[in-house]
Amino acid sequence: MRRFMLLAVAGVLGLVALLPQAQGQGQPGATDKGKVRVLAVARTPLADEHLAEGGLIVALARASLAQSGSGGYAGADLDLQWVKAAPTPPLLDAARIDVALPVEGPDCDQPNSLTQSLAVLCDSAVFSDALLQIVVGLFTPADSTFKFDTDQAILGKTICVVQDDDVASLNGNGRSWLSLKQVTVMRRATLLDCVAEVQVRTAHAFAATDLEGRFLLTRLGLAQAFMMQPRPLATRGVHAVVSREGAKADELIGAINRGLKKLKESGAHAAIVQKHMAHLWDGSASRPPEAFANTAATAKRGPDKLKEPTTARPDLDLKVPPVLSAAERERALRFTKKGDEELADGRVASARLLYERAAEMGIAQAAMALAGTYDADELAKLNLTNVTPDAAHAKRWYERALQLGEKDAGQRLQRLVGTNTKQ
Repeated sequence: MRRFMLLAVAGVLGLVALLPQAQGQGQPGATDKGKVRVLAVARTPLADEHLAEGGLIVALARASLAQSGSGGYAGADLDLQWVKAAPTPPLLDAARIDVALPVEGPDCDQPNSLTQSLAVLCDSAVFSDALLQIVVGLFTPADSTFKFDTDQAILGKTICVVQDDDVASLNGNGRSWLSLKQVTVMRRATLLDCVAEVQVRTAHAFAATDLEGRFLLTRLGLAQAFMMQPRPLATRGVHAVVSREGAKADELIGAINRGLKKLKESGAHAAIVQKHMAHLWDGSASRPPEAFANTAATAKRGPDKLKEPTTARPDLDLKVPPVLSAAERERALRFTKKGDEELADGRVASARLLYERAAEMGIAQAAMALAGTYDADELAKLNLTNVTPDAAHAKRWYERALQLGEKDAGQRLQRLVGTNTKQ
């Protein structure tokens, strides 16, 4: 399944206009020994200088480099130069910036659906492997009659999208909602503005990643007033990018990718994700700057008051099943159920993305199902003979399922190890 884009590369917006102020902190030339110059775009909760370790994506990038091994990046420090997102396209100055993040991967095979900034990015940047897989959904009022359970259900609806965000998922992979004028896109400057438009019913829904949408609604005290539709609109990856003009572009991206692979194989990637997820809801995460600005959109919210979340959760250890709230567990199970549906229809790639997200949230059955998509015996049971099995990936996710409390994972592990030993 192609990684679609709707709420597109907000993580790279503003790099052109704001790059000069970030560049002023560095000197032209090659990277200083032991230091990687990072242009970090504030995008709560993925990245923010007020979050622990700079946020989840920064933490994953740092950990990936630490695990990279050869190449001189294993002990490198991140020289973080923070900028705010703004509606201008990114240009990476290889002489002053080594890497920029977080960046959502555009569908470069659909140039007609890309904004100008994303088209430039496709031509000028090298992307790392996905540091994190995220889910894009439609957020509607809790009492809305609009249910996004089929593609036809969205026809005739008005969807609020942040200004300059990509809308490729509305026109790609067989969807032609925009080109056929079957869906109306309402552009607004910020996600908060979109929340306001949906509240006053001038839009049926707003599009956002599950993390950003939930985080903003929670900080606004509106978590109970909205719901994310169970059926995801799209899935995509969040990346680090480097300029193609950089002399060490391939070397740096290679280091990140090597380290990222090691993190996932060891289970440390899931542990980092869970740790930062816990911080988002225990009150230690910073508020989105735009959420409390004195804007016209804020005034539209009327009597709704801003509330701080009160439920604290401890940090999560990799070997201990995470403690999920009822709402978090329900959402993760929806991802798992949607993964089951995708797998039943033979869409293994999209099923894996949904299973992985649910497994990272701590759902044992999702980890078990994900392992099965790499297990030759399980694939044969599903008649998916055109999918290449991967015993190493199957073993890793069975081990994760076992850690999360899925007892049957032990039997599958024994069978998997026994089969590989005989070969």
